[in-house]
Amino acid sequence: MGYLLRIWLDMCRLRATPQQVPASSVLLALALGFYVLVGIVVALPGSGWSMAMLLTLLDLVVLAGITALVLRLTGKAARFNQTLSALAGTGALLGLLAVPLVLVAPDPVPAWAGLAWLAILFWSLAVRGHILRHALEIPFGMGLLLSAGYALVLIWLVRWWLPAPG
Repeated sequence: MGYLLRIWLDMCRLRATPQQVPASSVLLALALGFYVLVGIVVALPGSGWSMAMLLTLLDLVVLAGITALVLRLTGKAARFNQTLSALAGTGALLGLLAVPLVLVAPDPVPAWAGLAWLAILFWSLAVRGHILRHALEIPFGMGLLLSAGYALVLIWLVRWWLPAPG
């Protein structure tokens, strides 16, 4: 577990690649469990238990679906476990940075919390872009575009599929 955590941290610093994650179903399940747990904790204060679960599962389905699709389209489907483990593990670690923000930021959100959210968002986009660049063997800019595409698809699905509050 320590090895995996170290790799995820190094990927968050753009110093490791998804190829360094063992292609293990057990490690993938661990990474996905961690991702779901952190996702629920982040979403819970603003949405309640059932909506937090729904948002997190939607995020997971979109992340896994887009990852599978781009890997299959580029002939690199065998890298699915490693790539999704890397995306989920780093996503969970970066999500942990958001936990204090959702627990202490009042409504309306103060400027410092908004800036912190923005920093986490941009860092997450860069980390996902870095992982996708290495998994797909594409330039970093293309990885960033795919990372941004994932975020936009997720936002669109949440707005389209889930009811607006109030």
